[in-house]
Amino acid sequence: MSFTIVETWYLTEKAAEQATRTMQLIDDALGDNAHHHPGWNGHATFLQDREDPRVVTWVYPWRSAEDHADLLKSEESLVAPLIAEYCTRPREVRYAVELPVEVDHDHH
Repeated sequence: MSFTIVETWYLTEKAAEQATRTMQLIDDALGDNAHHHPGWNGHATFLQDREDPRVVTWVYPWRSAEDHADLLKSEESLVAPLIAEYCTRPREVRYAVELPVEVDHDHH
């Protein structure tokens, strides 16, 4: 079963003003480590909150919660300086599983 990771970053005002650039810098710093991990299962989607642009959420698939916990441990030294420079607080990481809800309806 594939898990979906929901990772929320809380940017400073300055970082949020250039959110695409900021997220690219963070992704560049973390990407190789994640992409070479055996739990990697696909690229992330980056979502900026419309009401609070300082909140950016990454959503991405991962093979298992255990593999992702291993990734988080391997990222600790990489993430700390990024959070110190671009964020107001640590990121939040949640795990989700997709529900098999039928969405193929013809309502026309």
